[in-house]
Amino acid sequence: MAGYPNKSKSSFYVKKSNYNVCRFKLQPGVKGFLCTCSYGEKDCKKEAFNLLREYSEEKDKPLEGNTNIVEKSTDIMDSLDSELQCLSKKDNSDWKKFSPLATGVRNCVFISTTIEDPCSLMYKILEDIEKTKVQKTKFLLRMLPVDVTCKSTVPSISTACTDLFAKHFSTEPTTFAIVFNHRYNNSVPRDKLIEELAGKVFSLGQHTVDLSGQAKITIIVEVLKSICCLSVVRDYGRFFKFNLLSVCGLPEKRTAEGKNESSSSPKIKKLDENDHINENDNEQSESVEETKKQSETVEENIKQSETVEENIKQSETVEENIKQSETVEETKEIPEEN
Repeated sequence: MAGYPNKSKSSFYVKKSNYNVCRFKLQPGVKGFLCTCSYGEKDCKKEAFNLLREYSEEKDKPLEGNTNIVEKSTDIMDSLDSELQCLSKKDNSDWKKFSPLATGVRNCVFISTTIEDPCSLMYKILEDIEKTKVQKTKFLLRMLPVDVTCKSTVPSISTACTDLFAKHFSTEPTTFAIVFNHRYNNSVPRDKLIEELAGKVFSLGQHTVDLSGQAKITIIVEVLKSICCLSVVRDYGRFFKFNLLSVCGLPEKRTAEGKNESSSSPKIKKLDENDHINENDNEQSESVEETKKQSETVEENIKQSETVEENIKQSETVEENIKQSETVEETKEIPEEN
């Protein structure tokens, strides 16, 4: 084979493996969802896929209802074939809608999506969990929507934020906060980046910073190795930093100070029942202790009464002895007079 250059087979396979690795790796210019867990990345990924597909199907139901109308036909086989084709198209679209990407960070999973606005789907999931109080996941803890990804450098982050801030910040004054987290990367200066992003927000209008956790808009900056995930979300404090388990235990009403009033969660109900049982047990134990104390006081009173009786008996014996001594003296005095 003189026409082909001398290339070893190992170099071919190495290039192919590198292509596959880069294909499923988190890169700039991607939007999706950043999922975190404490352990069990595979189970976390499965739960995230099931959750996203469940709510995305609900979102697309009215559109599918208009497109999947089967024309009236006398032939049943034609209608079955058309339904099968619609189902196959739906499965392919669901398969392409969400795909996992490797982050290279432990317990961090990124799921890319073709949805235009990942935040709207995330709000739908959180609002439903907050309303129903049903725990949807076991391993998946947090799910952050990501509007755009870029390289983890200050210039690239600032350029990516210019278009992003123009969509979410209008001329009306609002409160905002910036949340910065980094994993496996210490090259991004936190203070410098926050100052630059805050300056961009101030240039768009008379906005104020609110670090009390009640800011209307929150800018999230998540740095994962050489990639930075950016998103602008609302109600970050209301949804407990997008922690699904905390939102599941959220009560129905909250006071102005952020304190919880009541709860309809089954877990919280069980805890309340356990608290009532413990209170009843404590009351019963306290009543038993009180009865014990009362019985002890009664016993002490009985003992004191017994001691009093003994003293009375002793005094009576003393009086009898005195009387006997007096009688003896009288008997002695009588012969002397005689």
